[in-house]
Amino acid sequence: MSFIRKFLVVIGVIAAIPVLLTIFLVARTQYRLVKSTHTINNIPKHDPVFSSPAYKERFGGRTWANIDSFACGIVIPLAAIRPELLESDRTFADEVFMWNARMNTQFNGPPSSLPPKVGDVSASDSIRAEVTEVNPTQMAMTITTVSNGFTGGLEVIETAINRKNAVAGVRVKYLWHNDVILPRKWYQYLSIWLQLTGRRLWLMDVLSGTTARPNGDDDGVNQENKNSTAKDEL
Repeated sequence: MSFIRKFLVVIGVIAAIPVLLTIFLVARTQYRLVKSTHTINNIPKHDPVFSSPAYKERFGGRTWANIDSFACGIVIPLAAIRPELLESDRTFADEVFMWNARMNTQFNGPPSSLPPKVGDVSASDSIRAEVTEVNPTQMAMTITTVSNGFTGGLEVIETAINRKNAVAGVRVKYLWHNDVILPRKWYQYLSIWLQLTGRRLWLMDVLSGTTARPNGDDDGVNQENKNSTAKDEL
């Protein structure tokens, strides 16, 4: 009996190793994402996004029961950015928006090498994204649930270059509107967490795509330190 008990314990330990490893890797990735980006949960009502044409045209004329929102961003030292992207603010923004096109408005087709334009649309089985605004430092998209045709999402990408402090910033603002408050609060929190994680991963892709060399472990540590003072520099 003692042998069987020990055997089962060994089997249990062996079976638990992959689970524990997966938990460790997920936790490690989340830690790095959180440290490498700065995040604002629940965008305040005085934020310019609520008075922007992109917002007022689609969402401004009614009272919503609930708005889930967040903003997250990164700050990149200008010295790390490819020099050709710093010729003007628009040059840098166009490169960021092309990354956005690849990740959000071109996910159902081949990668795009052209900056997105107003009216660009793409869809998967579950969501439909449409570009509604593009200007030299900002891009906006509406997000529609395909199954019921409900347009509840707005995503805004903002870029800025602060040459005085020698940094550039990229920020994502995400808002999801609901006619009713969902009864399962845990489901709301999980949904927002998944959306936020996706945007943080996208920001890391932008970082790799705009810098002069791939972002390795050392650069990741520098990025964590850089974002600790991001609000003061931009």
